[in-house]
Amino acid sequence: MILRRAFYWWQFPAAIVLPLWLLVGWGFFGSGGWSFLGLLVAAPILFLAMLAIGGIIYARKSVRESTAVSWTDVGLLAAWHASIVVFGFYGPGAGGVAVVGILIGLAAFWLSLRELLAETSRRLRSTLDAYQQAAQPRAVRHPGGGGADGRVIVVEEQRD
Repeated sequence: MILRRAFYWWQFPAAIVLPLWLLVGWGFFGSGGWSFLGLLVAAPILFLAMLAIGGIIYARKSVRESTAVSWTDVGLLAAWHASIVVFGFYGPGAGGVAVVGILIGLAAFWLSLRELLAETSRRLRSTLDAYQQAAQPRAVRHPGGGGADGRVIVVEEQRD
């Protein structure tokens, strides 16, 4: 539970820290002006993507109530954040790491969206079931049979 809560609290600061790490890492390990230009475009996109995925995860009621993300979220976020950190070293395989990071980011988006929709669907279904139960007519029984004063009203129906 500690790890799941740590990722719950880390997901929004990570949206700022990890894109900044890419800029700082380029300053220490990067080379070439074109890669910096690409990084100036990619860092804000990464920031927005991380905010969007964090918002989708936070939108789930179960996550807000427990202040902990699911284990699926932990796995995807850990892999995604690790790929961003490794990419920030701009080693010889940085292009491959970037592709893997993009694929993991897309998987994190779609799986967190799927979890949100599934949880919302379950909650909506249980709410509708509760309303349907409340709308069911209930038999009211009075002492002495019949109505409140003991009389019974019979309505005959005829169909032609």
